[in-house]
Amino acid sequence: MEEHHVSPWLFVANAGFVAVLLLLAAIAGTRRMEKVPRSFWQNVAEQTVESFRYFAVNVIGPGGEKHTPFLGTLFVFILASNLIGLVPFFSIAAPTANLNTTIALALVTFFYVQWQGIRANGVLGYLKHFTMGTHPLLWPLMVPLEVISELAKPLSLAIRLYGNMYGKEQVIIVLVGLAASLLPIWFPIPFQFPILVFGVFVGFVQALVFTLLAGIYIALMTQHEEEHAH
Repeated sequence: MEEHHVSPWLFVANAGFVAVLLLLAAIAGTRRMEKVPRSFWQNVAEQTVESFRYFAVNVIGPGGEKHTPFLGTLFVFILASNLIGLVPFFSIAAPTANLNTTIALALVTFFYVQWQGIRANGVLGYLKHFTMGTHPLLWPLMVPLEVISELAKPLSLAIRLYGNMYGKEQVIIVLVGLAASLLPIWFPIPFQFPILVFGVFVGFVQALVFTLLAGIYIALMTQHEEEHAH
């Protein structure tokens, strides 16, 4: 699938660039750590981790803190990938404006959720999740519905993120083209500026929505059978 007539490898390169930036930020935040942090980067890193820990516990419940690394990494990578699309020279190939990237993120989330469900409840408990605690006579009806519902989750995650970010980029491109075709070069009006400002908001919200849904899926899959039936 071609998007923007840009090579798919450019999206991969930009995603790799985002990953390197986040890795460097993590190294800066954990280098020469002190019990009483004086470094700006250590303070930022500790506050970020604590915020994600609070988020994970509030979404998933007791024990949710062990999912902090996954949810935190997911949010930060998506947010950085969204915002890099607002930077000149990167805007034509923001990683999350490519369906391949969003599908990859959704699949990673899907398999993580399934694995955590198996770890929390065992194989039998995991399989019982698909019966919704109903009578065995209803299993032929409930199990296929639950399987379809579970498989639809990564699809909805991928399409939602891709659609919002790709749509935002298309609006910016149209407005830039409109300004270039209607206005003289000596009278530039940044028609796209309000969309760029709104793009920051959209990028944050979409990263939050994706991460929030991932946390909810983890909570639903890792709860015990008794709680699920209740």
